[in-house]
Amino acid sequence: MARYPRPEEFVLYQGKSFTVEWYYTQNGDLPGKRYYAEMSDLEQDRLDDMVRYLADSPFGTHLPATMYRIEDREEKVYAFKPGDGRFFNFMTEGRKIILTNAYRKHSQKMMKQDLEALEIAIKYKHDRIRRLEEGTYYET
Repeated sequence: MARYPRPEEFVLYQGKSFTVEWYYTQNGDLPGKRYYAEMSDLEQDRLDDMVRYLADSPFGTHLPATMYRIEDREEKVYAFKPGDGRFFNFMTEGRKIILTNAYRKHSQKMMKQDLEALEIAIKYKHDRIRRLEEGTYYET
């Protein structure tokens, strides 16, 4: 049975240009938010600042690649980079940025476990799209 988190659980920030949400699984788990909760206050503040900046900026604004970059061009999956953490996300219709999952980077290049985290983000993106089309992502 599906569990729907309340909006105050999954909406991270309502900006002038974008709403930023945590992706949640069918059972209501918020993998990115769970990782966020385990981060230091400084890293949380850095992510919050990046999210606010991007969500409040006019459409087409870019953060420097040291803070935000595309990780998979075909799937259009990006990553916020607050310190060593990487938060995968994608943009959707309705001007939403969906944060899916996160990992701690291991080296300059993406290693096997980093690529596996990216594959999970892509899986979550497709899951959200499917559930939206079915009308089962947001509680009605």
